[in-house]
Amino acid sequence: MSFTYKIAVFDLDGTLTESKEKLDEEMAGMLKVLSERVPIVIISGGSFKQFEDQFLSEWIKTVPQNSETHKNIIFLATNGTKQYEYNGQSDSWQKTKEISFEEYVKQKVIKALKEIIASEDFEIPESHYGEYIEDRGTQISFSALGQNAPLEEKKLWDPDHKKREKIKSKLESDVPEILASIGGMTTVDILPKGFTKAVGLKQLLDEKNVGKDEVVFVGDALFLGGNDYSVLESGIKSIRVNNPSETVAIIKDWIL
Repeated sequence: MSFTYKIAVFDLDGTLTESKEKLDEEMAGMLKVLSERVPIVIISGGSFKQFEDQFLSEWIKTVPQNSETHKNIIFLATNGTKQYEYNGQSDSWQKTKEISFEEYVKQKVIKALKEIIASEDFEIPESHYGEYIEDRGTQISFSALGQNAPLEEKKLWDPDHKKREKIKSKLESDVPEILASIGGMTTVDILPKGFTKAVGLKQLLDEKNVGKDEVVFVGDALFLGGNDYSVLESGIKSIRVNNPSETVAIIKDWIL
């Protein structure tokens, strides 16, 4: 099967990697071949440091320094509120866009999250791994087991998303200036109201003069309330996967 789109877009956690895990060698090789043919955009609720830790630390083992291929990798961090593109002179990815998140709204979100953590209604474990709340500048992220929880524990906490749906509803009720969405296995991402992954991606496509019918997106959270759902809802061709192995199979189908 030939690849007929101008850009391939991927979520990170649950799509290219397991939650907070590093890119594996097979995935890196598949993406290298694909990126030699078309630009690849990776969009995630994570900060750019997460891209560095999970993706770039392994990518640079597969693709040499100052390779032209690097120019075909664009990162949209914190659900597209920050954009990073490759700069050949510095041989690094530089921030080229940032969307503001008003400080007073962030403080309201943090207050609401602390009340959720303290309440027995939301089943937040008292024992946790790292901070529950992370201010990523343009986004607040809440991890119910802490930012550094082991993968196996995360898989067990909220597999049907019902706990996070309850948290999402409470947050949006208490802080109407925001939009909350479910990401990863234990995470709720909080953005300024009106901003979604689809908005961040559309801004990039407009900048590159690419239509939404010329793009394909692969993600694991394409369910209603998931942080990938807005991309599907926007009309962009979207393919849902359950894990990185399914993503590898899709890319193989495109490039072989």
